[in-house]
Amino acid sequence: MDLFGNAIKDFYSNSLKSPFILYRHCLQKEYNGLKWKFDLGLYFRSFEKLYPLEKKLIDLSYGNILDIGSSTGYYIPYLMDKGNTIGIEISSKINEIARNKGLLNCIIGDIYKFQYNGTFDTITLIGNDIALSGTLYRLKKMLKKLAELLTKNGQILLIIRHIQTLKYWHVVYTPYYNGHFGIPFKILFLNVYFFCKFTSKHGFRAAILDKDDSTGILYYLVKLVKSS
Repeated sequence: MDLFGNAIKDFYSNSLKSPFILYRHCLQKEYNGLKWKFDLGLYFRSFEKLYPLEKKLIDLSYGNILDIGSSTGYYIPYLMDKGNTIGIEISSKINEIARNKGLLNCIIGDIYKFQYNGTFDTITLIGNDIALSGTLYRLKKMLKKLAELLTKNGQILLIIRHIQTLKYWHVVYTPYYNGHFGIPFKILFLNVYFFCKFTSKHGFRAAILDKDDSTGILYYLVKLVKSS
C-alpha cells in the first residue's frame, strides 16, 4: 500500500482523512518510539515559500536537468526555467498530481533502474532525498548510478540534513495514516563532512556551497562533480 501516496493525494483533493504520522525506531532509547506529524503541505509550496537553500540550488541548475524524487512537481517549473528538465518519482499516485498540473515531463520510475538515452548536466536531490538511500551500501549504489547519468563535466546538487555527533545514523520509520500502518522504511542521516569523504572514495569531488539553520535544523547545500 502506498500510504504516503494516498495521504498526498487526499491532501491535494482537500480530503485528508487524518494526520500523516511517522513512528521512529532506533537504538538510542531517548529517540526511539517518538512520533512525527509530517507536514504534507511541504509538497505544495510556491517559489516564495521555498527555503533559501532550495532557491539557491534551483538557481545553480543548468542544461539537461534530472530531478530525483520530483514528488508533486512543485520544483519542476522553476527548474524548467534553467534547462530541459525531467522529474522522476517512484509513487504513481504522487506523480499523477504533477501530471494533472500539466507537468508531463514528470515520470514514474525507480532511480536504481532508470534507463535514459543520454546524460544530464545537473542532477538534483532537493528535500534531503539522499537520506532515502537508507544504507551506506545503497548510497554507494546510488552514487554509481548517478555517475552513469551525469555528463563528464556535470554536477549533482543536493541538500543534506546534517547530523553533528555521528558519521551516519540509520533510523527506521513506520508510517501511519487513516487507521493503517504502512511498510517500515530506513532513512540514512549523514554528517555532511563524512558524506563528502565518502563520495571521494566513489568517484566524486564534493564542495559545500552553503548552509541554513533557520528552521532549527542544520542543512547543507552540496555540489558533487566527477573526480575524473
